[in-house]
Amino acid sequence: MENDKYFLKVMTYNIHSGKNILMRPQLAKIIEFLKKEQVHIIGMQEINENNKRGSQVSTIKNTLQMNHAFAPNVKIGDGYYGVSIFTSFEIIEVNHIPLPSKKEQRGLIHTVLKIGNKNLNVLNTHLGLNATTRTKQFEKIENYLKSIHSPFILMGDFNTTNPQFNTIPMIDTAKKMNKTHLSTFMCSNKRIDYIFTSKSIQLLNYNVLPVKMSDHYPVIVEMLI
Repeated sequence: MENDKYFLKVMTYNIHSGKNILMRPQLAKIIEFLKKEQVHIIGMQEINENNKRGSQVSTIKNTLQMNHAFAPNVKIGDGYYGVSIFTSFEIIEVNHIPLPSKKEQRGLIHTVLKIGNKNLNVLNTHLGLNATTRTKQFEKIENYLKSIHSPFILMGDFNTTNPQFNTIPMIDTAKKMNKTHLSTFMCSNKRIDYIFTSKSIQLLNYNVLPVKMSDHYPVIVEMLI
């Protein structure tokens, strides 16, 4: 039925290469946490699939038995470091869009998920530290979003308290749910991790969980599409 709505629990989480703020390994704890939360879609940043920092993408995918897509933005050892999407839904399309970058290469991963009779666009990114470069990255993402016509979720670590989206109508889920006071980054006590949605998506709940397995906190949004 065209009017069917589907409940989704969505998370964005910068896992800091699976280490906490003291640089102690936390991947096993992160996986146990994800099992407990039973999230349908996870956007992860600072995740590895290489011999130097570990096969984190494979380990999470296999342990949680989720479908996945990985954007290999930076070459490390015999593999890569980048951003990833994990989901319990079927992934029917994957695109990796490199973003204008200074020093570390940044990228946007775009998946199309099949959810019942609907297609949902899910995008995940990790933007740069340089403000001028970041402005170019926002422009590239906005231009890319113009090609998407079905509902979308855009999430990630944007490395700023002031995301520069000007031409695409979208919902900042924290603003909509009056939760902008919740910080997502321990080091600055500020909100730099976001989940945006297209306006057709109905929000139910927004939360930042104060777990200390990274230098970021995971953001979780519950919604209906």
